[in-house]
Amino acid sequence: MVHTQFKWCWYHVPTFAPYKFEGMFFPLILAHGSNAQSAKTVAIVLQSLTPNAQSVFKILAEYQLSHPDEEGMPFDNLYTTARERFLVSSQVTLNSHLTEFKDHELVKTRRHSDGQDCLYIPLASEALEKLLSDMSQ
Repeated sequence: MVHTQFKWCWYHVPTFAPYKFEGMFFPLILAHGSNAQSAKTVAIVLQSLTPNAQSVFKILAEYQLSHPDEEGMPFDNLYTTARERFLVSSQVTLNSHLTEFKDHELVKTRRHSDGQDCLYIPLASEALEKLLSDMSQ
């Protein structure tokens, strides 16, 4: 992301105001630590994507919540599920969605113990559940 390309200089200037008020004016992209801010950032990015891309993300999120002990969802499983639900017509389409997700750091890849690439969303499960409930409304 863009914020990693700058050399930020931070000054500790206590105002003794509650953090809720101090952090109110941080741009969402800079507030990388908290799960609430990350979930807000993900929600904003997802709103700009197509409904099919949002649905593909939802498949991945639901899988991650239902399989918390696994490294992530294998690419082949995601493709099969998305194709069965008529969200993608080819692997090229799915790859374009995944490229968009990876560019915005919504989805990351890690290697499964059997050598297969697995996709996962780098959010805490509570934040992911809240995000899914917000998406369904």
